[in-house]
Amino acid sequence: MEKPESTGLVRVGFYNLALKLAIAPLSFAFSLLVVKYLSNPPYGLEVFGTWQYIFTLVIGYFTIPADMFYFITSRYSSEGRPVGGLLVINGISGLFSSLIFLILIPYFVYASHFDYPFYFYLSISLILIYYLYRISNAMVIGRTPKKVGEIAAVFQVVRLSSAIIMMFIFNLSIAAVILAYDFGYLVQILLNLLYIKSNLKLDFHLASVAIRKSLPVTVYYLQNVIEASLVWVVVSISGNTITVSYFESAFVLANVITWSQATQTGLIKKLSETKDPSVIETSLKLFSLTSGLFMFIIFAEGKDILFKLRPDYVNSIFALYVISFSNLIRGIYSIFYQSILMKDETLSIEGQGELKGELAKLTRINLLLSIIGVIISILLIEFLKSYPYFIIAVFMSMGLLINSFSMLFTSYRSSRRLYNFKVPREFFIPVLLSFLGIPFSFLMEGKSYLDILVYGVISIGIFSALNLINPYFRQLGRNVIGFIKSMK
Repeated sequence: MEKPESTGLVRVGFYNLALKLAIAPLSFAFSLLVVKYLSNPPYGLEVFGTWQYIFTLVIGYFTIPADMFYFITSRYSSEGRPVGGLLVINGISGLFSSLIFLILIPYFVYASHFDYPFYFYLSISLILIYYLYRISNAMVIGRTPKKVGEIAAVFQVVRLSSAIIMMFIFNLSIAAVILAYDFGYLVQILLNLLYIKSNLKLDFHLASVAIRKSLPVTVYYLQNVIEASLVWVVVSISGNTITVSYFESAFVLANVITWSQATQTGLIKKLSETKDPSVIETSLKLFSLTSGLFMFIIFAEGKDILFKLRPDYVNSIFALYVISFSNLIRGIYSIFYQSILMKDETLSIEGQGELKGELAKLTRINLLLSIIGVIISILLIEFLKSYPYFIIAVFMSMGLLINSFSMLFTSYRSSRRLYNFKVPREFFIPVLLSFLGIPFSFLMEGKSYLDILVYGVISIGIFSALNLINPYFRQLGRNVIGFIKSMK
């Protein structure tokens, strides 16, 4: 079996994060462009809400098999296993998912009260392409994680440029966004295939074993399905997609927090080399520092950015606070989840009893807790459906936060039992400091995009100054300075 090259967790993480930040304006511009383009005349809240409804259906439901194979493919790829059979099976799964989606389109059109089925039919292309993107990206994560950021940068450029052309030259409405994703993912797939160093031998025996080993991961994605059901339940209860527009405006902005997960791109490969507890401790400190920075910026400037998207979206500010914190918690959970995945012996090719392993136990508990959290949210939404849209959006957000906490506690317990690590105190400092962004938001009111940009730079400076009390931040600073000096 081919031995993987050694991975510097912090180095790879920072490299991919640096690329993420370099292209952040493109990613952010695309998100803002979609919200502003679809939320305002000649379209409106209902059109934007319908796009989010379609996107939730596609990514939250019909691409589950693609996600199901993602982590197990990354693990086997990092171990040098032949994963070509998984690539083929993933493509076949994409065809089946597309067929089921096609059959259900009349119901989706009826449920959304948006009588333009063309956009639903066009989104089938996104399902097919997404399957190939996820499996090829999983292989890159497992073998050459440093390439992830570079390939993602190209994706952002292609997606944004395609969106601008489709929106403002061809004026294609929702189709413009779908096609922008299609073109971006297609380019990313081609680059993934170019840089894959995985063993692509067609081993269908291993692929069949991997399918069985993926069953615990399937339960994890069933949890995502349950959470995604909040969107169509709200549409059914309210009879429109306007509430979803308020929720998704906050959700899109809060997703900036997930950028910090770029620091985790080397985690799976590093854990394939060593199961030292310090790997998890380092990953926690690094993620806390970067996610804390992003959350500080979102808390400080979220109100002004929401206003720029659409003046009445400023009422989504409380939903933004809740979703942002939820995303940070899920980023921490992701570290614990990946660590469990890599040490659960029942998931190895030779292992047995995968439905009784640590990962299976974790996902079963989280699935049950997610069902409870979503039911509570739905009952509250039903009770408060006569309230303003942005109030209902807050309760949708609370359902996610409740589930995030349950995922965090259960995954921490399992991961700590396997690795016996300690959560370093440096982990808590950036998270606590990030909440200072809320009072700063009342001091920094951006009237223009330039103001928002300037205040963003100021926010970074303030957060960095506050983190001088953080020993890990000072250590990273010394390492960076030492690296720069060594280049002279």
